[in-house]
Amino acid sequence: MDEEDSALKLEVLTAALRADHGESKDLLEHLAKMLGGAYASGTTITRGGWFMSSNRPVQELTVRFDEWQFQIVREKHGTFTAREMKLVRGVALKTAEISMDECIERILREMMKLAEKNMQTRDALKKFVVG
Repeated sequence: MDEEDSALKLEVLTAALRADHGESKDLLEHLAKMLGGAYASGTTITRGGWFMSSNRPVQELTVRFDEWQFQIVREKHGTFTAREMKLVRGVALKTAEISMDECIERILREMMKLAEKNMQTRDALKKFVVG
């Protein structure tokens, strides 16, 4: 997949997450599926339940970018805890709990930055090669 396809996929993901946010029966499962498909290199999904079970729900979703890491954890009673971590050279210096909506918005913002960065890199390389 080239950079343009990747950027388009990220833009589609952003629109889909915004549209589906309130409609999904299991928001964490939905986020894991979409982010795992569009940004697999930066997404870690931890599933719970017995390993042979057909029902292994997402227990934790971690999305890592250059400067930020976001973590959503399913608590025992079905509630979610969302955290953001400020990264410096790969080390989390500051961690804060944020609302689920805020977490999703910040993930989407970082995804859009990533898509924009990839498009700018592709355009620069194209100008370098083509002239």
